[in-house]
Amino acid sequence: MKRIVALFFIFVLTSAAFAEKPKFLEHRYEYKLEDVLKADKYEKKDRYWEAYTGGKLVGYILLSKDWTAQHVGYSGKHMETLVGFDTKGTITGVKIIFHAEPIVLIGLKEDNYDNFIKQYTGKSILQGMSVGNEIKMDAITGATVTAVVQNAIIAESAKKVAGEAGLIKYSQQKGHKLSKKFDTLSWKELMDAGAVRNILVTQEDIGQQGGKEPYIDLYFGLVGPPSIGKNVLGERTYAEVMESLKEGESAVFIFSNGPGSFKGSGFARGGVFERFNLEQDDRQYVFTDKEYKILTDIAAKDAPALREGGVFIVRSKDFDQSKPFKLKLIIGYRSSNEKKFKPVISEYKLPDRFMEQ
Repeated sequence: MKRIVALFFIFVLTSAAFAEKPKFLEHRYEYKLEDVLKADKYEKKDRYWEAYTGGKLVGYILLSKDWTAQHVGYSGKHMETLVGFDTKGTITGVKIIFHAEPIVLIGLKEDNYDNFIKQYTGKSILQGMSVGNEIKMDAITGATVTAVVQNAIIAESAKKVAGEAGLIKYSQQKGHKLSKKFDTLSWKELMDAGAVRNILVTQEDIGQQGGKEPYIDLYFGLVGPPSIGKNVLGERTYAEVMESLKEGESAVFIFSNGPGSFKGSGFARGGVFERFNLEQDDRQYVFTDKEYKILTDIAAKDAPALREGGVFIVRSKDFDQSKPFKLKLIIGYRSSNEKKFKPVISEYKLPDRFMEQ
């Protein structure tokens, strides 16, 4: 009986310790609007501030939780961020005001996070901010999930406010409806039609031995149109995916060959796919394991072999399948025992033949 009681107390104390662990990782900081954009006056608008100096509008300030609360990091919590940018779209400052990312557990300090954030100052939200390209990961190498989600938070929040303020104009025209027609198409026919896009990075491209051999040979496209999705996934898998979608949701398929991985490892540990995301207008779509269905086979005739693949659900109703979008991929590899990243961006536009005429 004493042993049972002792075990019970050990269980309670252990559970309490784990319950407190997230609190230990939480960091909240005081902030002032002038931390990211200095001005004489700040005027509150709907979910953002206008900044004035000498009576002249000089920029805008936002809190990310008002615009991108759906983006959560490795911890499962949003990294609340204060962002300022001027009337030309140049970022004047960024400050983290809350995060619970466990960077300390991989040997990083808050200074590493701060150094990562500092590089956003001076970047243009109108010209793109891709992790691994304009935004370097050297400061927080090993915390790829944190970097990718943080970047999505800053870029999307700023672009949304810029849209509200009139700095960026997006087409308000709704796209065409997807065709429900089904035609049997081979892999070559799908590729020739532009229904499937390809990203090829060779061993030579990343400075590895192997020349023109692929490091990652990736294919992606929309699942929705039957002449694409049913041919790629097969009738049964296509039906399962489409039946699982709620109103307004959509799906993309991604698969690849070669030793390189587009899935990464973040989803296995923290639930977030840190190696890729989608971008359409002012929105970024980052996926978790809850929006993922493993893909193990491609049904289309003469399709290439598959090493890893998946179907990814876009939960947001504002994703328009008939409008162009970008797949932003971060390819991780090692060079001289150093971890490096190569960013690649590919645009996808659904061909007219797969939409209602």
